[in-house]
Amino acid sequence: AAGSALCADDMRLGKTAEAIGTLVTTRSFPSLVVCPNSMKRAWADEFGKWHPDVRVVVVGGGKMTRRKQIASVATGERDVAIVNWESIRHHSRLAPYGYIRLTDGEKEDKDLNAIPWRAVVADEAHRASNPQAKQTRALWAVGHKRPCRRIALTGTPATSPEDMWSIMHFVAPDEWPSKVAFVDRYGVQTWSPFGFMECVGIKSELKPELFRIM
Repeated sequence: AAGSALCADDMRLGKTAEAIGTLVTTRSFPSLVVCPNSMKRAWADEFGKWHPDVRVVVVGGGKMTRRKQIASVATGERDVAIVNWESIRHHSRLAPYGYIRLTDGEKEDKDLNAIPWRAVVADEAHRASNPQAKQTRALWAVGHKRPCRRIALTGTPATSPEDMWSIMHFVAPDEWPSKVAFVDRYGVQTWSPFGFMECVGIKSELKPELFRIM
């Protein structure tokens, strides 16, 4: 969607406030915020500080409680649902990746997939750097439903192109469709002690090109 973005400012420079301001000024509701469990209340407080008119639900508790809280957004009682990274995979189907086989249950739409999200914010987005992780593929499944705006926030530096791809596939899946092609072009790869190829850095001759893209 137009307006999807990665905000990679350093810590304590106001990424949360910027994201909230973006949601409000673009009227991107209903919105989903995915963040660490310890930050859910902080996100709610920031909404209350900057835009107290936005109706927020912090999703937590047992599974049935969480489902009712998510349903409050589906019915229009709330504008924003704030969920932690560990919970998202229990309330969304999983996007496919590579040769990973999905169970029937992982293919089925769940609570989060039924809501026409106008925006999904991934706070501490480096937690989605592993494309095999269920929480990463749950995030993709929720955020890639058009016309959803996708915003990734992280102040944690990426150590290799391999770490970058999964986050950018969330932000702009059409521009970053293939991890293999991306890592082959920009990554320095070597054999690991366990007998598989691993990405250990950026090719120096292509670093200016990659930095221009980012």
